[in-house]
Amino acid sequence: MLSESTSNLCLAMTTHTLGVIGVGTAGKRIVEKVSFSLPEALCASLDDSEWRTLGERVIEIPLQLNLDRSVGSVKRAAWDASGRLVSTFKGVEAAVVVVGLGGVLGSSAAPIVAQRLKEEKVKVYGVAVMPFKFEKNRLFRAAVGLKKMKMVCDGVVIVDNEEFVEKAPQTPLLKAFEMENDWISKFISALLGERERLGLSRNEVYEFASGNRNNVLAIGWAEGSNMAEEATFKVSSSLRRQGGANVDSALVCVVGWKELSVGDVSTIVSTFRGTTFCDGEVKTGYYGGGERNLTVYALASVAHTRFEDWDPLARILGDREVDFDPCCGMKVEGAECLKLDRID
Repeated sequence: MLSESTSNLCLAMTTHTLGVIGVGTAGKRIVEKVSFSLPEALCASLDDSEWRTLGERVIEIPLQLNLDRSVGSVKRAAWDASGRLVSTFKGVEAAVVVVGLGGVLGSSAAPIVAQRLKEEKVKVYGVAVMPFKFEKNRLFRAAVGLKKMKMVCDGVVIVDNEEFVEKAPQTPLLKAFEMENDWISKFISALLGERERLGLSRNEVYEFASGNRNNVLAIGWAEGSNMAEEATFKVSSSLRRQGGANVDSALVCVVGWKELSVGDVSTIVSTFRGTTFCDGEVKTGYYGGGERNLTVYALASVAHTRFEDWDPLARILGDREVDFDPCCGMKVEGAECLKLDRID
């Protein structure tokens, strides 16, 4: 039986063009699922928890915090650990950094990890899971973390926890997290995997997700006779909550029933256009799962999201640069550094 270090070495030595990194506990749980559904990707995690992923498919890089979870300590630990990540990901062309924002670890470490990979000429895309609206103590830190991710990554996909409050308020909290982790892992696998697909290529997904625009991921699930229309309506209602903005363009990805008809696809596109007032391009892709249900993913570009309102510094800082030095959280021209660990 291979030791953990030998197993990790074998994974790292295998040629990979795509890497997926989970930062923090939420990111680690998602990347564990991705490792089983996307075997061609090199998967890694950075966190300080003691629980281990299954199957030895994920290279686990611990953050050495020594019980000190202050922002400064997390940043220094992330800077040190990302050095090992860079060497592990040597040869990787594109990387997806998955993180749940709002906590100290994820919000502080993920932008640094992305920055280190960018310095190695890797294309970096973020998947940022935003906290529930009732988590008042996490909203500001999540907004600052999202701002940093958007500045350093080639593109960021935003996932809103609030969907569960709107769509299924009676869902147990742990069950909601498990469902969301499963949906996000399937989204990453379906759009970035090498398995047979119809309608979308990996490069089209990269191109759409690139840039500093607001790429919001909405998810709708349904089964039964009207599942195409019902799932798409759920997706559309999620997008319309984002500041009331219309959708500029979108990738609509359908995962599920292999008997999906041409008429169903037409229904999905027309329902999406009509309920989101999208007059831009809508590209569609289909991935058959064989089950009699559909999950519709819409990766949509919107002009504004409600997450901008979470960051009271946005009005002060505007477009000025966020500093990525491990010892400094914000840098304002002509002023002393504002350390994030001093900001509640």
